[in-house]
Amino acid sequence: MDWKDIESYPNDFLWGASTSSFQIEGAATTDGKGLSVIDVMEKQPDITDFSIAADHYHHLEEDVALMADMGLKVYRFSISWTRIFPQGNGEVNQAGVDFYNRLIDALKKYQIEPLVTIYHFDYPQALVDQYGGWLSRQSITDYHRYATFLLKTFGDRVKYWLTINEQDHVIRFPSRLGIKECTYAEQLRLGYQANHHMCLATARVIQTFHELGMTGKIGPAVSYSWIHPYSANPMDVLASKDATIIKNNYLLDLHCKGKYNKVFWRYLEERHYLPKIEAGDMELLRENPPTMIGVNYYYSETVKAFPTSSEYPIGYHKETPLPTAEAGIFEVVNNEQLSATDWGWEIDPIGLRLTLRELYDRYELPLIITENGIGAYDKLEADDKIQDDYRIDYLQKHLQQLQLAITEGVDILGYCAWSFMDLVSGRNGMEKRYGFVYINRDDFDLKDLRRVKKQSFYWYQKVIRSNGKYIWRD
Repeated sequence: MDWKDIESYPNDFLWGASTSSFQIEGAATTDGKGLSVIDVMEKQPDITDFSIAADHYHHLEEDVALMADMGLKVYRFSISWTRIFPQGNGEVNQAGVDFYNRLIDALKKYQIEPLVTIYHFDYPQALVDQYGGWLSRQSITDYHRYATFLLKTFGDRVKYWLTINEQDHVIRFPSRLGIKECTYAEQLRLGYQANHHMCLATARVIQTFHELGMTGKIGPAVSYSWIHPYSANPMDVLASKDATIIKNNYLLDLHCKGKYNKVFWRYLEERHYLPKIEAGDMELLRENPPTMIGVNYYYSETVKAFPTSSEYPIGYHKETPLPTAEAGIFEVVNNEQLSATDWGWEIDPIGLRLTLRELYDRYELPLIITENGIGAYDKLEADDKIQDDYRIDYLQKHLQQLQLAITEGVDILGYCAWSFMDLVSGRNGMEKRYGFVYINRDDFDLKDLRRVKKQSFYWYQKVIRSNGKYIWRD
């Protein structure tokens, strides 16, 4: 396709960036905030915890002013459940409400649309202690109460809502569910029950969103990695199809179609992972689909067939947090056609375009990119400059493919890069940096927490001012 035939980004395209509460706010026990599962999980000795992070809690006005300087049209952030309800249910913490009112009002002052994630990994530890958290149906009621409070409190200024971030990642990380001391297979069985409850909780909130007469958009934010077959061998092609259902599409089939994919249901049945479903559950899901889908895309994967054997019987997984091999279905392998990040994530801009086309064809809902970016070892030079050309190159190529997807007819509301500022990576601490804004600290030395604009900050500023035209400059 000649670049002259490419449609421009829409005039109302939402250029933005993302963060999450526990990764930037700090102030983990300040002003009445309760403990989340993130706060109590076992500390990794070689990286920092989340107690201070980027200290956004005390730098709110400065950080929003930087967003305005960059020209953001939308800012995606999450609200800390335990800053609003310290025990997950019970009494409201007014200091937490005040903090998010200040944040939203500051954004609106600069005409930046808030895109609110209701729940992003930091589940209240008190609810795990009370009844097991997402493993219990009581979690549906408490999530609904919390989310309804947010809709009523902030809905006069917030149009765009994300219900749950990367639900599939929640169920596969025991610490995020509060699960301890069980086998990998039992963890997965419990995880799929929790997944069912999260889908029901989302449907109830979407139902309430409409009952309240809210006119914006609401939906989940899902992690999606395009999955290539390793070869033209039909068994590898089948492996890629099955892996796509198991790793990606099963979740959106539940949210958007209100049903369990038949291939996926058989998969659960064979492995004894079937969730308990009560009367009315599937009707609730079918009647309350999302009105948009948030897409978190970083990399693609390539898979080949992985037959069962005496050594690898059905149900065998490589015990990694996110599935990289399962006997009888697939095994993730390196793709020699792609380069990779320092952490081994294969860089595949066309994979983003394929993902967007697949999701729009399958669900016919507007999409918004809620995360896309590259983690790297950024270095602060003596002259306070950070030359992150690799980030510019990554983002530029992905934005070009996104624009091609728009040209091909995909309805895309906006793009939020991950992340606006450096934040504490869930598994790599401050060593792995994603932001447009450098935070002057490392894992164990707070230094001065100074905010420094990277080269990519100025590049993205030009992209926004040109409404995307700048991405086609050499």
